[in-house]
Amino acid sequence: MPAKKTFSDEQVINQIMLLFWQNGYYHTSMDEIVATSGVKKQSLYNALGDKHTLYLKSLQHYHQQTLAACAQAMQQLEQAGESPLAVLMMLYRRDLTDSHHPAGDLMANAIAEFGTSDSEVKQATDHFYEDYLTLMGAAILKGQANQLIITTTTSMALAQSLLEARIGLQTRLRQGIQPNIDQREQAWRKFLQA
Repeated sequence: MPAKKTFSDEQVINQIMLLFWQNGYYHTSMDEIVATSGVKKQSLYNALGDKHTLYLKSLQHYHQQTLAACAQAMQQLEQAGESPLAVLMMLYRRDLTDSHHPAGDLMANAIAEFGTSDSEVKQATDHFYEDYLTLMGAAILKGQANQLIITTTTSMALAQSLLEARIGLQTRLRQGIQPNIDQREQAWRKFLQA
């Protein structure tokens, strides 16, 4: 009779996700993963897989957690009567100055670490950024429809530029540089305002 599992997959993946986020894939050992999770190595392998599988599950968990939080925050801002530009700026600066998480963004870190060398990691990061881009594009489109955001460029082109600027800031934060996020946001607000 197999032993009963005594841990929550989601809680363990969340702990491992934070470890990968802090240290990166290559600088995280399986021993550190075992110590962080509090789960015996064999139990971890049996339930959740090897290091690479755990990394992919961490990326998926980050994706789901981040996009759900963004969608909820967007809904709350809209219900509070905030403008589409305010919603967009929330997406732009979300978690950039959050001291409760490691610097940067797990997906930006994954791209910096792997580039295109791992097709599964690339697929996970592409999927995340496509979804984030869709959220930004929707906010811009709503602002353009209400004549609050410039219409000289398509919503998706603007969203792509803003997302790339956000990824750049995340990379700078990961380097230990503290860019003035408020200043960057004000510049984008001036540029985007109709």
